[in-house]
Amino acid sequence: MTNHTSKDIARVASLFFGVKGLVRTQLAQGKKLNPYAWLHIETMIYIRDNEGPSMRSVAEHLSITAPSATSLVSALIKKGLVRRARDSRDARASRIYLTKKGEKLLVATQTEGRKVLAKVFAPLSPRELATLSRFLERVLAGK
Repeated sequence: MTNHTSKDIARVASLFFGVKGLVRTQLAQGKKLNPYAWLHIETMIYIRDNEGPSMRSVAEHLSITAPSATSLVSALIKKGLVRRARDSRDARASRIYLTKKGEKLLVATQTEGRKVLAKVFAPLSPRELATLSRFLERVLAGK
């Protein structure tokens, strides 16, 4: 493991927060941004990509408690974006799936988000963006 200076770590952390703020500002584009929108979209992406995950796996993926995951998923159910179904192998457990409405919203949101993010990352060349992606993947793999 590399010994980084506290100054270098502080700089990277500050840059992450700055980029996060830039992305949030660009995505809002003059609209009031729901503070839970990011969490809802990330949850829906996880549900889509994991074909009926359990509530526990949603909580673990988001690094939140099981009751928090239940509350989050319940809000998405109320909006008609996801549905809960009994697990076919364990009647006590349930699985979570996107609804057609949720799938449509996710596609539209991701399409719009990609356009906005393309502008945010426009200062980077394709090679620099690929390098940034690899670096972030390495950071996440080390968690």
